[in-house]
Amino acid sequence: MDSARVTATTSRTAPLWGTTIVVTRPREDADDLANALRAAGAQVVGFPVVDIVDPEDGGAALEAAARNLARYRWVAFTSANAVRRLLALVPDVRALAGVQLASVGPTTAAALEAHHLVPDLVAHRSSAAGLGEAFPAPAGPDATVLFPASAGARPTLPAALRQKGWAVDVVVAYRTVPAPTPSASAVRELEAASALTFASPSAVDAYVSLRTEAGLPLPIPPVVACIGPVTADAARAAGLGVVVAARAGVADLVAALTDALGGGAPAGGRGADGAPPAGGRGAARR
Repeated sequence: MDSARVTATTSRTAPLWGTTIVVTRPREDADDLANALRAAGAQVVGFPVVDIVDPEDGGAALEAAARNLARYRWVAFTSANAVRRLLALVPDVRALAGVQLASVGPTTAAALEAHHLVPDLVAHRSSAAGLGEAFPAPAGPDATVLFPASAGARPTLPAALRQKGWAVDVVVAYRTVPAPTPSASAVRELEAASALTFASPSAVDAYVSLRTEAGLPLPIPPVVACIGPVTADAARAAGLGVVVAARAGVADLVAALTDALGGGAPAGGRGADGAPPAGGRGAARR
């Protein structure tokens, strides 16, 4: 696997000028974050740690759900990938007339808006648990929610909805598979980076599971920045001690990185509680 470096085009007065930031999102999801980071002056290294692929059934269950949208009161989305996968099977969005749309946060809401759809509910706390809390109780019979999700998605949202009285159809919209072993040049870019970003717990798991061609763990840059507290918890659980936890949104993540790196690339990082990182750059290079 090779990384993709994109040079910043903004002025030296930009808040992230002189920093290099790794974006681990899949290629399909990386543009908004990468563009925002470049606008803030950073050089961006694209390093997707997972690839998005079809479900094991080839998408048959999702196609069936797309043909029968009228039977659902709500469709609940917790990722932009789920939005894109489902709506690719809906040639006319009028099929969603009478169906309410719920989004886990602003990034997923933006994916809906790209299809000229405005979500009826956006969780204030951008997590599956937050969306479950915000969801209304059913007001009548035939109260079914469609939840297009990644294979292996955590049961947090379906459990919360069922506890409120909803029936939930969980349909696999896509799978994430680990990226291949990175090239030596990609590893060198990771070694030189100022910060590493994660947008999901699965990305954290994938990064720490990847190995170099020599079988060593990947380097950990001085700052690890996460979108949302759930992802930050996963990073801490993986032993990444330098975590800047932003709310679930690109602008929040860029702001958090600006706070951490506003003086340029750090020589080393410290955790949110002031503790040194569990895996600093020197330790990760072993």
